[in-house]
Amino acid sequence: NLREEAALDLRIRVVQRIERDGKWRPVGDVMSPLTKLSDESGDNPSSENSSEEKYAIETSTLELGLDSIGFITANLSSDGQSIEQALKSAKSSTFWKYIRIVLAIAFFGGFFIKSFVDERIREHDVKRILAFYKSVAPGTINDGDKHNAYYLCWKYKGKKEKLWRRLETKYGSPVLSLKEYEELEAEAEAAAAAAALEEDEEVDLDADEDKEEL
Repeated sequence: NLREEAALDLRIRVVQRIERDGKWRPVGDVMSPLTKLSDESGDNPSSENSSEEKYAIETSTLELGLDSIGFITANLSSDGQSIEQALKSAKSSTFWKYIRIVLAIAFFGGFFIKSFVDERIREHDVKRILAFYKSVAPGTINDGDKHNAYYLCWKYKGKKEKLWRRLETKYGSPVLSLKEYEELEAEAEAAAAAAALEEDEEVDLDADEDKEEL
């Protein structure tokens, strides 16, 4: 693994110059910031006799400070998480990230679908109420009053059967399905058209008889 090899090979050394034109002096030993001992038995993972116990870590922090006389102090700190552990954690984090995204999409998608379905059902019930009033109370204030129909749907949301029973009790007529009302309306229109045609034929016959008399 190139990342592990690079981490194990990384070395840093802090140097300090006391005087403006003075020499650079090393501060402490050479450090391996991305190397840890598996048994954590020492603070210097660059020791030669512990090479088989080394493992690469993902991150570490170098803390620099000044003591009371102006010399630099250096300290390395790390959570000790290996590169392999970090990769697994990142994959797991990415997996759960996408799971949360999918769940969020499912939640909001389900909400929008439910809203759409509820709106379609409400529109269907409004048409049914209007068809009922047109059938049992034509020409009244409720005939064609969409605002009243919407109000009834809102008032009896989740209690439609109660609404249908109240309408049936008040007007003494069953609340049919919207399809049945559409069929009744089509039959009424067909009957009206047939009656108008018969009337026109009678008028034509009367006109023919008048011409014959003349």
